[in-house]
Amino acid sequence: MIRAHAKIFEYFVVLLVFLLVGLPNLSCAADWQWMAPQRVASLLKEGSGLWLVDVRNESAFATGHIEGAMLIPAVLLATKRLPKGKIIVLADDSLGLRQGRAAAEVLLKNGYDKVFLLEGGIPAWLEEGLPSTGMAGGRRFRSVMPDDIDWALAKRVPLRIYDLRDRGEQAQGLVREAQVVEGKNLGERLEKVKAMVTISGKKGLTARLEKPVTIIMVFPTGISPNQALERSFRGVPGDIRFVEGGYAAWAAKPDKSLSTVGVCPTCPKGAPGGKI
Repeated sequence: MIRAHAKIFEYFVVLLVFLLVGLPNLSCAADWQWMAPQRVASLLKEGSGLWLVDVRNESAFATGHIEGAMLIPAVLLATKRLPKGKIIVLADDSLGLRQGRAAAEVLLKNGYDKVFLLEGGIPAWLEEGLPSTGMAGGRRFRSVMPDDIDWALAKRVPLRIYDLRDRGEQAQGLVREAQVVEGKNLGERLEKVKAMVTISGKKGLTARLEKPVTIIMVFPTGISPNQALERSFRGVPGDIRFVEGGYAAWAAKPDKSLSTVGVCPTCPKGAPGGKI
């Protein structure tokens, strides 16, 4: 009886190992991967036949794009026939590369197995000073919609949100995950954020290995974010964006992903917006 039980246990262990180790190898599906900007640039220079596809819209592409990239908007990618067996790298500049990720999934479902996403997207390419067309100075301050921020937070995309409004506007409500920046005026608040963005103790290899963090700012009503950022953040490295429509856009969201007025549940000690 003991031997019989021991045999059954042995069979159970073998079956468990098979399930835990064997099955993933049999059912593992292809997935897209990251490719660093410098690697993409090297392959393009070598003429390796790599296909660099810009998945943004025509307007964004016409404003400026990576040298050597071809335009195939994400919404049209499913209908295009690309050469099988080629390395396909997708370039995008949406928050968290949301459009690029979706486009990569479409290609995988259509049978393409060498699909890559440009790591850090177009902002990282420009940050490296790599060849581009129509992007004089290599800098644009991009807007971002509230639903894109919700998506990025859910996907754990590295980002920091700073609320630059005064206390009067903050009384209307606080933006989810945002840190309130205090100061006598907008210029002083922008300088505080600028100091936090530009001062870093990490350099060299350590800085390169660390995932870049997107900076998103919520501006007061009646302020032109592009003009304010152009004055204060010209020459400051990094992916710096602003909320399109400011707090009003957040308040208009159907799901109302806003913190309770005067309280930020994600901030230390429940302080309003984690003041800095």
